[in-house]
Amino acid sequence: MFQPRTILSLGFLLVLFVLGQTDAHAQSPPLDPHEISGDPVAFQSSDGVSLHGNLFKAEGELRGAILFVHEPSRSQRDWAYMAQKMSRRGFTTLTFDLRGHGASLMRGDEELDREIFMPEDFRSMGLDVEAAFRVLGEQAGDVDTHLIGADLGSSLVLLQGVASEQVRSVAMISPGLGYDEVNIVGRAAAFNRPLLLVYSVEDGYSRKSSEVLAKEARGPTHTEVYYGVGHGARMLAREPALEAFLQSWFLGTVITMKGRALADTGKPEAGAKDVEGEIDLEAEMQKLEEQRKAVKQGAVEDDEEEQGKKLGAPLDRGARQ
Repeated sequence: MFQPRTILSLGFLLVLFVLGQTDAHAQSPPLDPHEISGDPVAFQSSDGVSLHGNLFKAEGELRGAILFVHEPSRSQRDWAYMAQKMSRRGFTTLTFDLRGHGASLMRGDEELDREIFMPEDFRSMGLDVEAAFRVLGEQAGDVDTHLIGADLGSSLVLLQGVASEQVRSVAMISPGLGYDEVNIVGRAAAFNRPLLLVYSVEDGYSRKSSEVLAKEARGPTHTEVYYGVGHGARMLAREPALEAFLQSWFLGTVITMKGRALADTGKPEAGAKDVEGEIDLEAEMQKLEEQRKAVKQGAVEDDEEEQGKKLGAPLDRGARQ
């Protein structure tokens, strides 16, 4: 049985920090890490949830579009800095708050409380991503669109990628096969374009999920592994190399060990197959909940930046301007 190949990063990256920059980029003022400077946008999901986001219009020649999706109990602020930075590299980007988060709290006259969300509420977040994808397409036009998400957000962007041929690539930060009962087992097999999987080695659930997703994937797949940097978008605050790597990913300049661009490697077609071994989602979700409880109880200490952080608090990115 054919086993799709996962390309593990060994530092063979080509990041365009200087080449191709325009004079406009060079003259741009430094980013303010505490401010979302995009254009506010408001739109609705197909089931009537009022969603709020920020659009960052591309500077210079348009390279494409990027949609950023945050994880539960966080907000679009997790991605604001990265979205603004990529807009300066020629991408029209969009961040937004999922239902029950940030400013996206209403469905008609009903106030949404994420603390009492049921599995169907989390699954309905796919409608939020669908609506945001539509808005981004209207703003950016007919261009290649990249999707990136963290935790549950990574599951949602994979599902959107499967649903739309306009999606050029999907990046999954701390992916999971069954976050909040959103089951993505087998879905990577339906996505035949570049797929990025990023996790930190101590995050056992994401590591195991990444291994399964990499085996399922039919397109070029890259697994990026870090050490001791936690989970989700907060990894960006703990590992500066990740920010540089993501820029390289969106620019299409990730180079394999054989010196080829990842998008050029491809994968042979493979017949239908099952994931090796049965995936006990209930057991995996129990392990995930135990990990989350351990973090809350202080068994896993956050760094000084993360301690006491509230939903929507600005990330301190000043050191990386």
